[in-house]
Amino acid sequence: MENQFDPQEILKISIKVEEAGAKLYDKLSEQTDNKEVKKVWDYLKRQEVEHKKIFSDILNKAGDYIVYELNSGEYDNYIRAIAAEYIFSPQLIEEKLKQDFKDDLEAVNFGISIEKESILVYSSFKEYMKVERRELIDEVINQEKKHYTDLVNLKQTLKK
Repeated sequence: MENQFDPQEILKISIKVEEAGAKLYDKLSEQTDNKEVKKVWDYLKRQEVEHKKIFSDILNKAGDYIVYELNSGEYDNYIRAIAAEYIFSPQLIEEKLKQDFKDDLEAVNFGISIEKESILVYSSFKEYMKVERRELIDEVINQEKKHYTDLVNLKQTLKK
């Protein structure tokens, strides 16, 4: 029998990802000598801290935000599959915290992968939110998209 999906689990994982991301970006900021790269890492760290607060608030008031009465079917299987992969993201970030990246470009590429995964998960999670509360998650998704774009642009700068 398939486990029933609990959308609160996505929130708990997201909180861990944002917390680990803030630690990672802080470490990367300390390690780089490139002022432009440092500026991006510092900005991303502040954003991760803010996102953690948002997800914590949603989790604490889950009944006001989350819809549980979804019909079981294809979408549930999709979000369950995404959640199964996403659960490893905080561990992966924590592992990377123990290592040094060979250069800023490698660190930026890792940041890009984390931001992409967050966009995918948060976009999927949105379906479990009450319509009148989706604006908050849309704001987080848009910020994650900006992070992704900022990192891709930084990557292009570093390649020059």
